[in-house]
Amino acid sequence: MIAAKTNIHNIMEEIVSERVNSLYDELMKKNSVWLTCDCENCRLDTVCYVLNRITPRYVVGGRGVTHNANLINENAQIKIDIEKLCIEGMHLVSTAKRPYHNNGKRRPGSAPEVNTAEFNFPTFMGNVFDGNTFEPLAGASVKLTLDGETVDMIDPTWQNPCNTFEATRGSYSFWMAPHIAVSEGMNKKFNFTVEVTCPGYAPVDYSFTVPLTSEKNESVELNSTYSVKIQDIFLFKEDEK
Repeated sequence: MIAAKTNIHNIMEEIVSERVNSLYDELMKKNSVWLTCDCENCRLDTVCYVLNRITPRYVVGGRGVTHNANLINENAQIKIDIEKLCIEGMHLVSTAKRPYHNNGKRRPGSAPEVNTAEFNFPTFMGNVFDGNTFEPLAGASVKLTLDGETVDMIDPTWQNPCNTFEATRGSYSFWMAPHIAVSEGMNKKFNFTVEVTCPGYAPVDYSFTVPLTSEKNESVELNSTYSVKIQDIFLFKEDEK
């Protein structure tokens, strides 16, 4: 039996895109000194930055779009979190040295054609919770390290460390840059640690291992199915045992 085709849409895409473009327009009119560029690629990078850190809201049909948009517009905390993420993303995109942003096709340092094999990493995703209330914890800083060293992300719109927000329900995500391999088909285990801190809470470290096989092709497009869900992390207040 073939399922009927449905028009499924993430309403957050339109809301975030509209707000990002409005902020860029407003700041350009004010000649903000820190805003170095407002090209389409910079705006799209900022939209992606926010969407990667905000909880998606899927709807079917026009009625669902209108209903959910009204609910989000009436939720002050969601609007505040979106605003914070938009400004944070704009600052990051604007201040990062991104010589490739006019074409958006290659990362800094990458060759026009990949002639060597690489270890392409999945996206790492997880959530941070309050250990007593089991509620998502906002305001936490999460850092990803490899063998004790902070790892580089695939591009400047992915931060390491990154922060958790209420609107994203304490979630965080990483997509690290590929590592060069000697040849295709090599097997290697990578030892990662997630270091989580939050004001007023005792810090927590969680280590995990990811086995990978080197590939000939460079991974430059995000694949939502190629991801690793990290065990939920619970933080407790410093004055609690």
